[in-house]
Amino acid sequence: GLFVIERQEATIGVLEGKTIRVLQKLTSGIPGKTEKGGQSAARFSRIREGMAKEYYRRAAEDIKEQFFNMPKLRGIIVGGPGPTKEDFIKQGELTTALKEKIIAVKDIGYSDEYGLKLLVEASQDVLAQQEIIVEKKIFERFFTMLATKPHFVAYGKAQVRKALEAGAVAELILSSWLDEKESAEFELTALNINSLVKFVSEDTEEGIQFRNLGGIGAILRFAI
Repeated sequence: GLFVIERQEATIGVLEGKTIRVLQKLTSGIPGKTEKGGQSAARFSRIREGMAKEYYRRAAEDIKEQFFNMPKLRGIIVGGPGPTKEDFIKQGELTTALKEKIIAVKDIGYSDEYGLKLLVEASQDVLAQQEIIVEKKIFERFFTMLATKPHFVAYGKAQVRKALEAGAVAELILSSWLDEKESAEFELTALNINSLVKFVSEDTEEGIQFRNLGGIGAILRFAI
């Protein structure tokens, strides 16, 4: 989930793979600062602050509408210029479940569609870490099955090919270490028998361990 905000506008978006999709745009309606002094300036400032809080509350409601029931939402990244993004997090009354999903807050100069692009570019470190977490879960399941139910696991090209030919593969795991053409052939075969296909890297200790098993593995529907 992506959210960029400044005092005048905000944009809600989502990152799917490498594609950024705009979900909603908001405007605040908050007037600019006045040059008047005295009580008039103080009153005007209070009005502006009240409008800002309402803007943050409205943005929080829109974020809830877009993200709350999104089943594959891994996290939310918030960005924007100046302190507005922090003010929103403090004052926006964002539901606790979504506030806990915020994985990074980044300082960027825009709050429109271009701002979403900058937010993703500024968050590569966070996104890479998220991918590692997903990979670790894949490996954890595979190695747990290998240790506890080895008859429901295949690894290495020969074993996996045999399992695919038998239609036994529920989940195919392919390492980036594999030859690209060979990887594509295994993927196509798996998709033809309605298997899930998951890609992993060598960037973790588990990834290296998996590569040493041949860089290809499968969790089976039935033992063969």
